[in-house]
Amino acid sequence: MERITEDEVARLVGFVSARIPETASLQGEARRTAAALRLAADRQIAAVRFQRTAPPVSGGTTDLAAAAWNLLVAFAEIWRDHPGFPADAAKETFEFDCDSPL
Repeated sequence: MERITEDEVARLVGFVSARIPETASLQGEARRTAAALRLAADRQIAAVRFQRTAPPVSGGTTDLAAAAWNLLVAFAEIWRDHPGFPADAAKETFEFDCDSPL
């Protein structure tokens, strides 16, 4: 996660947040889908921000930060064809233990 800059985090967060529609203007299934996507994205954003500012602890902190970041990148990939897609910020990091990812 050290190679991901604050600017890249901000650009990816801004991009993902801007792509998810507000639920007030939607109805039915579209509203539920947008609400679920917003909830999931907001939780990943909060996890990334928390892990980046939390004091270093031995163990899984890096694993959690990498997993949260990678999921946020996956959210952004939904809109890969969008002209504003921040390709240089949407880079995955694989710092977690591949033998035991959970």
